Amino acid sequence: MKRLYILAFIFTLHIALSGYVNSTYLSEFINENYVGLLYTAGSLVTLIAFSYSSEILAKIGDRKAIILGVLINFITLLVLGFAKTPILIIGAFIAFMVTNSIIMLLLDVFFEHLEDGKTIGNMRGIYLSVTNLAWLVSPVLSGYIISVYGHASIYIVASVLALLMLSGFFIARFPASRKYLKISFFKAIKHLNGNKNIRAIVGVNFLLQFFYAIMVIYTPIYLIDHIGFDWETLGIIFTIMLLPFILLGIPVGKIIDKGVSEKKLITVGFIVMALATFCLLLIQTKTIILWAIILFTTRFGAALVETASEIYFFKRSEVTDTDILSIFRDMSPFAYIVAPITATLLLLIFPFKVLFILITILMFFGALLSRVWLTK
Repeated sequence: MKRLYILAFIFTLHIALSGYVNSTYLSEFINENYVGLLYTAGSLVTLIAFSYSSEILAKIGDRKAIILGVLINFITLLVLGFAKTPILIIGAFIAFMVTNSIIMLLLDVFFEHLEDGKTIGNMRGIYLSVTNLAWLVSPVLSGYIISVYGHASIYIVASVLALLMLSGFFIARFPASRKYLKISFFKAIKHLNGNKNIRAIVGVNFLLQFFYAIMVIYTPIYLIDHIGFDWETLGIIFTIMLLPFILLGIPVGKIIDKGVSEKKLITVGFIVMALATFCLLLIQTKTIILWAIILFTTRFGAALVETASEIYFFKRSEVTDTDILSIFRDMSPFAYIVAPITATLLLLIFPFKVLFILITILMFFGALLSRVWLTK
């Protein structure tokens, strides 16, 4: 588990460094109003790849699959860092998105191999805290790197981290792959339709991922191009914003192990997200501390929802259910299909703040969904 935590941290940091930078970097090559559609394309390819996850794992095993994925990921980062042609940048970014999602799925598979059912809340809380620590430190690092070396250098640094992870999986000795339950994607959907708890938590996860998609793609563009912050300032704001993912991961896992309902935490989290996002509509000034506090509050709610929903799901799934796991993880690329298309259409008619109204409504709906459909 310690080795897996280290490798997960390295991999997440390599994603996080460019996580809030991608949209502004891509806007140098294509119009900012259409950047979201590039995320949609990458997410469509990811969903196709996810649909074959069980077959791939059954044929080559999770260790070989993750090594191959990281190797491809490393190559795409080099292209992003050095290429200047829009078509190469677009193709590499799509490949980067796809391999990131596949590797994250495989890390979940490794985690389930090693987890202890009696302390899954604590272990999942530690795992999320480790990965969220990478997101916490990345904004300041990214802001500094961009201000000194430029946007493209972010991808060079990320490629070095990918290489470290690749070396780690060559060296580390994880347990041998188990035999996976090979069921078709359509049978997995049928399983989903027949399981109220899993179906509801997948819906919760989609709403959470929709929130992330809008915020990750459009918040940097809004704060830089419309409010007027620079990247160094944005790095400070985003670091404060992401603190809840570090502060809440382990405590939430522990209190769930002690009997606190995941359902209650998810409901409260959605309400906090909705109220805080609504407050973003009211900010009219370029005040760093105000933006930091409100964005911090949005992520406080998101951290509650993320940790509690992850524990809820993994308590009710089996390691061999890779198709069910892939559907749960499908919600991230699916959200990155729906959210950018929705945002693009809305921004053709309405001002930028309409996105905050949309998120507010959806998060209140998430609170209702979790309250009505999730069991204790």
